[in-house]
Amino acid sequence: MADDDIQRLLNEVSAATGGTGAKSGGGSSSPVPASAGREVSRGGAGGRIAFAVVAGVGMGVFTWVAGIVLPFVDAFSAGVGGVIAGFATAIIAGPPRWFSN
Repeated sequence: MADDDIQRLLNEVSAATGGTGAKSGGGSSSPVPASAGREVSRGGAGGRIAFAVVAGVGMGVFTWVAGIVLPFVDAFSAGVGGVIAGFATAIIAGPPRWFSN
């Protein structure tokens, strides 16, 4: 693709996503960071911890019930494992956007 085609494509994508658009004729445009146009909240871990606790309890209850229903599975051990797994996964992944709104 020629530079003009790339510039035109970048302008179309920017217009479709509501961005400011690249200036034509410049030839060299600086790369846009992935977080441009989004507010990134780094104000503490309160939301992350709360989400991890909720996810851990939810996963623990689910795996405890599964342990009751399934044969040859200890319900208590399954519940404890679910709590640990849910909490660890949620702490690492972090809360989704809708959780903090």
